[in-house]
Amino acid sequence: MKFEYDIIRFFQSNATTGWLSFFQLVTWLGSFLGLLLTFIIVFAKNKKLSVALVSVFIVASAINYVLKKIIARDRPFETYSDIINYGNEDGYSMPSGHSLCAGIFATYLVYTLFISTKNRWTRGIGIFTISLFPLLVALSRMVLGVHYFTDTILGIFCGVLFAFLSILVYNKITNLNGRKKN
Repeated sequence: MKFEYDIIRFFQSNATTGWLSFFQLVTWLGSFLGLLLTFIIVFAKNKKLSVALVSVFIVASAINYVLKKIIARDRPFETYSDIINYGNEDGYSMPSGHSLCAGIFATYLVYTLFISTKNRWTRGIGIFTISLFPLLVALSRMVLGVHYFTDTILGIFCGVLFAFLSILVYNKITNLNGRKKN
């Protein structure tokens, strides 16, 4: 789709060294560094929930790998010679694994915020701030020339979906275990 190419070209044609460095850092937060930071935050509030986080990360990463093989969409820099691979990536493009992970991390952080605070302002500001994270990761993947817009949107959607489902399962198991003890 031409509009996806145009988005990447716009960002790359206006990119500075500082801009690229910033988005490379944002991209790192959408991978293992993000997992580590999210794990630490979730672990501090709820140790069992942090196990669910790591579990969904592993399962979602495997599903993402399979989806990439099935969809087999080339990366933008492979299709268009004027797009630069600033992310030093290879393999297939869709869905974006970094965006998927950012969706997981954001969903777990929002859930952790909800179970740890009752203050409406804290929740509202927290949700807004945390919601920016997957959007920044998605943007970083386009700026770096390694994903199309639809790759990142599908990645975020899958990440949020997987995280939401895993939290539902976690709560179901936790509630069942709580009832057995009573």
